[in-house]
Amino acid sequence: MQEQGLQRKMGFWAIWALGVGAVVGDGMFLIVASGAEAAGPAAAVAYLIAGVILMLICMNVCDLAVGMPSEGSLYDWNKRILGPRAGLIAAFGEMAMNIIFLGSVGLGTGYLSNYFFQWTDNPDISAVIWGILFLVVICGVALLGGDITGKAQLILVAVLVGIMVAFIIGGIFSGKIEPANYEPFAPHGMKGIWVAVCAGTYAYMGPLALVTTSGEVKRPEILPKAMFWAFLTIILMYIIAMVVCFGLVDYTEFSTMASPFTVAAAAAFGQWAGLVINFAAWVAVITCLVGEIFTVSRLMYGMAKEKAMPDVFAKLNKRGVPYVGVIFGFIVGVVLVFMGTIAALGNVYVMLANVASACGIVCMFVTLISSYIYKKKFAEEYNAMPWKMPAKTLSVIVGLIGCAILMWSLFGSSVATLIFTLIVFALLLIFFQFYAKPRIEEKEKNS
Repeated sequence: MQEQGLQRKMGFWAIWALGVGAVVGDGMFLIVASGAEAAGPAAAVAYLIAGVILMLICMNVCDLAVGMPSEGSLYDWNKRILGPRAGLIAAFGEMAMNIIFLGSVGLGTGYLSNYFFQWTDNPDISAVIWGILFLVVICGVALLGGDITGKAQLILVAVLVGIMVAFIIGGIFSGKIEPANYEPFAPHGMKGIWVAVCAGTYAYMGPLALVTTSGEVKRPEILPKAMFWAFLTIILMYIIAMVVCFGLVDYTEFSTMASPFTVAAAAAFGQWAGLVINFAAWVAVITCLVGEIFTVSRLMYGMAKEKAMPDVFAKLNKRGVPYVGVIFGFIVGVVLVFMGTIAALGNVYVMLANVASACGIVCMFVTLISSYIYKKKFAEEYNAMPWKMPAKTLSVIVGLIGCAILMWSLFGSSVATLIFTLIVFALLLIFFQFYAKPRIEEKEKNS
């Protein structure tokens, strides 16, 4: 069945849902507290800035998806423009970020599920059971096809957005918003806002996964449209919900150990409202898992097709799903879920998460460069596209600044993260030189 290729069945709403679900997870329900701690109510402005920057990065990448709507997505695009080494670096970076976060988000889903039912007296064991159960279900859905995955994601995202819209409207008309809670607006000045921008940029990294649908989207021009509306949905929901949240409860009462929205809802409407927001957080992390398993399997498939990864990852089931990548992601996710509950491995787990973030940043940086060179290197092809990113040069510059912000915030606070990231990519280059490169050259020679 390998020859049949991925099936182009995904429409606008399925792709939009993948983009929204990739962000509105732990980023919205927990990272907001970090932003509030750094910048106070001004965190809403910081998250607006961060959202616009990441939106420009991802919209620029959509040029590549429209111009080269291939199954290999990130690997194919960067390979064609910057060479196979850059293709492998970019695709591996995005894949590594998503596969590592499968474990941390899966475990987070488990702990959130403990709010509703705990399997054992030990919350860690119960969280592991929940996490594995959800990974099983999500991978099972993923094996049914991209269109089914997209529809399932759409239902989850619709529930999530509905709850958050209800929170926003209820909060605005509750009569419990206190103007005094917005003072001082920026208690730590521009430095605090800058730190919050750094935190916010991490919250918005997920939608790049949306471009991995390029081999399954019905029409290429759907991708930038879905990317734009996904970001607009995310940014508006983030900012307005944060403004309402800060008005209901003084930001100093928030903690990174609990969602600010849960605290605000409980304070304004009672404990039942806090429970509803916890349910929304639970749905949100599940939507993250859906996007992550989808992205991992598609990127591995694309690289394997071009011989940059073992051939086994290019195998498809009867529904045209790269099932080996799905199964591989599931196995790694389960291992990482177990690791997350072992106290002795706590520092290792944090370092893995940091390196995963660094891998995602490298992918964005390389692919952003490719999107700009594409316009110059293949001008005729670029000009014939049905959609192009407006103000290309300016938006790429802003996007590169966004990547620099991410790198500074990650590596500036942890030299160890920089060292381990360099080691990971050094090993990747060795893999490329002695395994992938000969196979790629052999394929090109025979084609």
